[in-house]
Amino acid sequence: MREAQTLAIIAGGVGGSVGAFVGVSIGGDALSVTLTTFVVALVVGAAVIASAVIAGDVAFLADAEGE
Repeated sequence: MREAQTLAIIAGGVGGSVGAFVGVSIGGDALSVTLTTFVVALVVGAAVIASAVIAGDVAFLADAEGE
C-alpha cells in the first residue's frame, strides 16, 4: 500500500476515534452527537495529514499513471 493510502487510513481512524469520543462526551440528541463526531473527525483527520505533509513524511503527488 502506498504511503498516502496508509496515511489516509490512519488519519481516518484517529479522526473517527477522537470524533466519536468528543461527540459522546458532549452528549445531546443523536443528531448533534453524529454531527459533532463528523466535524471533529474531519478536523483531526485533516490535521494528521497536514502535519505529515508539512513534516515532509508524505508527498501527495501522482503522475499520469497514478503512481
